[in-house]
Amino acid sequence: MTEQKQTKMPSKKNRSLLYQSQKMEALGTLVAGVAHEINNPVNLITYNIPLLSKVWQDIMPVIESQAIDKKNLKFGGLTYDFLKENLHKLLSDTEMAATRVAQIIKDLKNFSRQSNVYDIEPIPINLAVRNAVRLAQTTLKNANVQLEINLAEDLPQINGNIHSIEQVVLNLFINAIQAINHTQGKIKITTGYQHKDGQVFISISDNGKGINPQIANRLFDPFVTDKQTEGGTGLGLSVSYNLIKAHEGEITFSSKKGKGTTFIITLPIAEKRARAKILIADDDTFIQDLLIEAIANRKLYRVENAYNGIEACIKLGSYRPDLLILDIFMPEMDGLEVCRAIKNDPELSDLKVIITTGFPDHPKLKEVSKLGFDTVYIKPFSLNTFLEEIDSLLS
Repeated sequence: MTEQKQTKMPSKKNRSLLYQSQKMEALGTLVAGVAHEINNPVNLITYNIPLLSKVWQDIMPVIESQAIDKKNLKFGGLTYDFLKENLHKLLSDTEMAATRVAQIIKDLKNFSRQSNVYDIEPIPINLAVRNAVRLAQTTLKNANVQLEINLAEDLPQINGNIHSIEQVVLNLFINAIQAINHTQGKIKITTGYQHKDGQVFISISDNGKGINPQIANRLFDPFVTDKQTEGGTGLGLSVSYNLIKAHEGEITFSSKKGKGTTFIITLPIAEKRARAKILIADDDTFIQDLLIEAIANRKLYRVENAYNGIEACIKLGSYRPDLLILDIFMPEMDGLEVCRAIKNDPELSDLKVIITTGFPDHPKLKEVSKLGFDTVYIKPFSLNTFLEEIDSLLS
């Protein structure tokens, strides 16, 4: 009961991910409203500034021709000579600032669009990575940073929007370049397939200055950045986080000050096959470990184990496997009794069973065969042949 309770409790990592997801969802709702309210007045400013600039250019010749004492002529407390020389620049700076605010609003809207990724289709992540790297070639060349790319071949596709994935990779790539403050800069981009959970991943590593520990636990929050002096808004990683969450993926990082940072994006594949469940019942721990490792490398199955017949019967009721690998001779309750229990349970009528034993001539094997369980492997058997049998039964 204790083990079951511990299994059901979310891990510290999962609790952290859940908290982050809920926090970002709430922030997204708030940010969407704020962006909408700010957008209209900012649009008025950006529309009116060019008009005011043109009006001033048209008024200046009139003032020049009509004013008698231009030196003492003032508008809003500012002399005509000052305005003539500086007003155009003041308006230009104001327009530039308004344009920057408009860009921030655009980023806010992108941030709040948590599950609204358009044009979903099966896409290869390697293509998204190559496109992002190509877009950043000029920045990479100017920074004189060495790039290493390792893209795994024949990766399964993901369901997603290629432009969104490109945006995330490009953002992380540019961040990696900007984090390098020495002449021996290196960035490594890797893609691959995680056999354990059936997901593809993108890893982006640099040997830069690392993430400031003071902001590390808030890195994906909006407006969190240590690059304010360089014009950073702190929205790039927030937008990236939400784009990856919209693809039902995860983005995590590890960093060491002065040593560099690694970001890892994991994404579910487009047509993920439901993994069949296998229960191995054998009291020989060596056989257990051997089979579990070999089957796990197959990437298609989930594996549970039992060390005797009683434990196997309990797990048949709770775990409900698609295949049972059953040793005949086990303590407390042997394999023959397990087979009888299976036959007496209508809900287990479609359960596939592979019998394993080191005693090919034992009378219990005939009893098992009479019950209909006639797929038998005599120990020691060929592991490759055994795995092929599993694939055949569960295909």
